[in-house]
Amino acid sequence: MYLWSFSLVVSEPIAQQVLTKSFLIAKSTKSYEEAKTFSLNLSAKSGIKTDFRGLVANPTWGLSEVKESCQEQSFIFPCYVARGRYDDGVYISIEYSDAYSGFVKGYYIVIVASGEVSRKLLLQIKSVLPDAYIKYSTVYMGCMH
Repeated sequence: MYLWSFSLVVSEPIAQQVLTKSFLIAKSTKSYEEAKTFSLNLSAKSGIKTDFRGLVANPTWGLSEVKESCQEQSFIFPCYVARGRYDDGVYISIEYSDAYSGFVKGYYIVIVASGEVSRKLLLQIKSVLPDAYIKYSTVYMGCMH
């Protein structure tokens, strides 16, 4: 199983492949279905598209791509690569908190944007959702095979 999170002390070569990124968080919940319903409603209210990236709830792993997709990428099923590597931008996705350094474990999180989140976007989302906030995490950018 692959779940990419680098909250451990890592060697210098690996540390050089880790970036700190910002994530605009709209909701955290223990329920995948609640996160999905919330995401679709937020998309309708904000006009920001959803992209669930082919991920589905996995009872033992939180989230995973479907088995065939994991195998196509030479990963063992279940597999999950958290948002933030090469897919930054403004779109609504559901991610699993265990994959992020510094996040409370065991939650589905609705992310509206990742990378360099602008204050303008934060204020736009806060006008629809006052509890939205920005959280930072490290993201491993190196090879995963």
